[in-house]
Amino acid sequence: MIKVLYVSGSRADYGPVRNVLKAINNHAELDVSVLVTGMHLDRLHGETWQEIANDGFKIAERVPGRALGDSLTEMAASIGSYLNGMSYAISRIQPNIILVLGDRGEQLAGSMAGVFHNIVVVHLCGGSISGSIDDSIRHAITKFAHYHLPASEEHANRIVQMGEDPERVRVVGLPGNDIRSDVQFTYEQVCTKFNISIDKPYILVVQHPVTFTQNEVGQQIKETLEAVRGLKNPILLSNPNDDAGGRMILAKMGKYATECSNMQVLPPLSSRELFASVMAHSGVIVGNSSAGIVEAMSLGVPVVNIGDRQRGREHLACLINVGYDRIEIRKAIEVALLDEKYRSRLTDFSAKMLITDTPSEVVKFLLSVDLGVSLRPKTFVDLPVVSS
Repeated sequence: MIKVLYVSGSRADYGPVRNVLKAINNHAELDVSVLVTGMHLDRLHGETWQEIANDGFKIAERVPGRALGDSLTEMAASIGSYLNGMSYAISRIQPNIILVLGDRGEQLAGSMAGVFHNIVVVHLCGGSISGSIDDSIRHAITKFAHYHLPASEEHANRIVQMGEDPERVRVVGLPGNDIRSDVQFTYEQVCTKFNISIDKPYILVVQHPVTFTQNEVGQQIKETLEAVRGLKNPILLSNPNDDAGGRMILAKMGKYATECSNMQVLPPLSSRELFASVMAHSGVIVGNSSAGIVEAMSLGVPVVNIGDRQRGREHLACLINVGYDRIEIRKAIEVALLDEKYRSRLTDFSAKMLITDTPSEVVKFLLSVDLGVSLRPKTFVDLPVVSS
């Protein structure tokens, strides 16, 4: 039996990987458990670790560590706390494989702790590019990981460029890139649940802080909220992540929601099915979340992408990209809701998206892993020198 430990810090990583974990759990030769940390343990964000438990997964340990505060200092200090807590937790759990997804500080801490314990680290979704500190974290995890399961050949090539052995890189597709089966609530049920009118499509705002411009986060979210406040559509405001500035965004959202009758801050959504349904039935998603790059594309939902947080991501050509300017944002929302040419183009693109059976690919790979690789030094593989 191969013991797999998945490190999860929030719904942002757990949602996409859920079906992968189910596939691992259903295999007779694999045993999966989840180390929960980060936003999962925060009451402000709904203590979403309970969703993982309700899905039937074993919670191996809960590792708190978030430093109090909303600045870059607390964001950096939290990673040190997570590393400390995970080091002791992993020594107790003794997994054969640590599985991480993406580019968050919690996953970096888990990868580092795993490597120092001589445990095999497998990284999902390396090699991609975005426009924030996430890039640096993602690439750092790549250098700690022993095996790499990127979403595309382009991402695989970047991993190899970083000196990783091509034999340890396998393209498995993008976890969570098709959430249509998770849409379990109708439009009417969503509207009833949040007490909004069905007469006009609601607008979903999902905006996170950007570390490089953390001192501007208040003005950035203000531009978005000013853009939507004059609309007659219902406005649903989703919780931001817990990066530096996230709590300021949440406070601004709360203030606007008390002043505008058509706005409300969503409570942390209780399940992947409810999250997928809220997204699927929205008239347009506005903000800078990767959910607009990944999940929304499979649903054919229009997206107004604000700022540079997702710069470098695939599918940006299918989004309406704008700066932090209320006039630009407002015009883009109108295009997303009313421009039939744009909506037709988006529908055509979504229909042509390549869907891979990522859960099966990951299971096959985990069964083939050399568990002794963590006991040998990693080598840097140079690219072939091209003669000029």
